[in-house]
Amino acid sequence: MVDLKLVPNTATRDLMSSLRTLTVLEHEVIPIVNGDLARGLFRVWLTEVEAQTLLNFNQARKGFCQRVAGGIKLAQYCGVVKLGTCILEVLPKVGMNVDCAAGELDQARTALLTMLHSARYLTIAEIGLAPQTQVKAPLLDVFIEAFLHCALVQAKRGLISKYVGTEDNLPVIKGRFNAHGHLRHNLGRPHLLNCDYDEFTPDNAYNRAVKATLEVCRAWIHVSTTQRLWFETYTRFSNISSIRTSSAAVARLPQDRTTHRYQALLKWCEWLLSISSPTMRAGTDDAPGLLFDMNKLFEVYVTRLEETLSDDRQYVQSQKPQMTLATLQGDGVFTLRPDITVWQTTPGQEAPSITRIVDAKWKRLSPLAPNWGVDEDDIYQMLAYAIRYKCNHMELVYPAPDGTVSRWQEPPVFRIDVGDDSERTLWIKVRAVALWGT
Repeated sequence: MVDLKLVPNTATRDLMSSLRTLTVLEHEVIPIVNGDLARGLFRVWLTEVEAQTLLNFNQARKGFCQRVAGGIKLAQYCGVVKLGTCILEVLPKVGMNVDCAAGELDQARTALLTMLHSARYLTIAEIGLAPQTQVKAPLLDVFIEAFLHCALVQAKRGLISKYVGTEDNLPVIKGRFNAHGHLRHNLGRPHLLNCDYDEFTPDNAYNRAVKATLEVCRAWIHVSTTQRLWFETYTRFSNISSIRTSSAAVARLPQDRTTHRYQALLKWCEWLLSISSPTMRAGTDDAPGLLFDMNKLFEVYVTRLEETLSDDRQYVQSQKPQMTLATLQGDGVFTLRPDITVWQTTPGQEAPSITRIVDAKWKRLSPLAPNWGVDEDDIYQMLAYAIRYKCNHMELVYPAPDGTVSRWQEPPVFRIDVGDDSERTLWIKVRAVALWGT
């Protein structure tokens, strides 16, 4: 039976239901308005208090947003931010139009979930074939449902048990006899002995953290199917003690081989608990936990794609090897860190060699612009890689315009003739990757 006393009360649920959800795109400017009449002119808006709370996040999450004329301009971070009076859902910009086009929010949400899934940040089945109800669901609802599925799977496998220190009054000695505790508790009960002992039990810090997260996110659920899933999952943890904990406390839980299968579940607990932290609700400068830097996420996404495409004689490295481009008085300067290097092993060859260097760019390609809008600085960067790593095949990988590659012609391949005695020819290929349906 579920202990209904531990379920958030109606007042808490009504408070969460009253929070409006703002869905915006990265780099979008959210207007700041005062007065109900002005609010009706904009798709999304912030009050002055909400805007200041958002700006406070910059102290912990540098570059998250900035104040500009007319509102708050967001940067390249996507995810969920819970303010005092609203929930801000930030999605990646995947369309070609400057303004938000019809249906772009659903496509952007699908693209973000696809990248998070492929990058192994989270697990959601059939992202590319997700039904419209899932794509249209707010990002926080999708995250909560993924957490519930993860918790239910682990519960069905069996809750992990750990030795937990316990003090109790027993008729026989178990563990270590506690003389001081015995004098305090059992002077009038000579038939009992106060003992300290370790008990192997599922009621430990790991399962308590999961139950605490279940109780926190209950108030955020509005879809009936997710509510049923919550009750099914919560019932599995009904014998676990209820506690209040924080994201930082969950992150400090020691990890070993016995808790390895809880790794993804505990990461969900960290993220969801960080949204509900009291300091965030008070509007302080704590950084929200469900934010992802799209530059880093896209790099990991492309890395996973390269690993999938590699054969038995290839392997992929990320941010390796690091080398310096030049020397100054004998010391290396200008460190190079290529996003991805693809290595090839050849029979009879002593050491593998780099066959391709790939750099992931979370930037918008423009097929109608000269050179597809590729930045000159990116070409110079690839040229430096080619010279230092002695690699002739380079790739610049961008998100596909509008998320898919089917409607566009083949991106360009730039040829550079080195012109030295080696007569080397360098190839810099521009590649666009799909953000969903992969």
